[in-house]
Amino acid sequence: MFSKLSFAQLYQVEGEEPLDDAELLKRIHDGDLEALNQLIERHYDSISRYCYWKTANAALAQDLTQETFYRFFRSLDRYIHTGKCRAYLYTIARRLVSDARKGLPQIALDQIAETALGTAPSAEETAERDWQSRELVRWLTHLPDELQEAVILRYSYGLRFREIADITGVTLYTAQYRVKRGLAALKKIMHKEEES
Repeated sequence: MFSKLSFAQLYQVEGEEPLDDAELLKRIHDGDLEALNQLIERHYDSISRYCYWKTANAALAQDLTQETFYRFFRSLDRYIHTGKCRAYLYTIARRLVSDARKGLPQIALDQIAETALGTAPSAEETAERDWQSRELVRWLTHLPDELQEAVILRYSYGLRFREIADITGVTLYTAQYRVKRGLAALKKIMHKEEES
């Protein structure tokens, strides 16, 4: 019937490619509110999921997501686009989450990983997918935090290694190493469980 369209797709002129972040930022600087809405629409869900993954608190995640965009746009006149808009937003969100978590009770790792992968049971998902997702979440909880974060940012959020490095404040090599080490650890956990 009808497919779900994003806000940006509704306002996209037929036949035109969606604008990239650089063009949207240029238009925002020129006062184009539609460009502002498109940029928010493009990144809002992933930043919101990231905040929820780190806090497991829907209201707090929404507040942190809004604060992330508020701080981004407040500093827009100083921001120089180098192709890393998404990574810059994640960096802001990561700092806000870090500050917010200082006052929160510790959250169970399985709850955090489940949130990040969006694996909460829903009516539309099949039983097989639910089972696989729960197993993956369970396996992820065995990883150290820095490996878990790197793997989830790479495969759940689809970030490039450079973006992961920028967000987590490590070198590109370290980001690649953490993902590789995290995947190797997951593989080892899975094989160990298959044998038992």
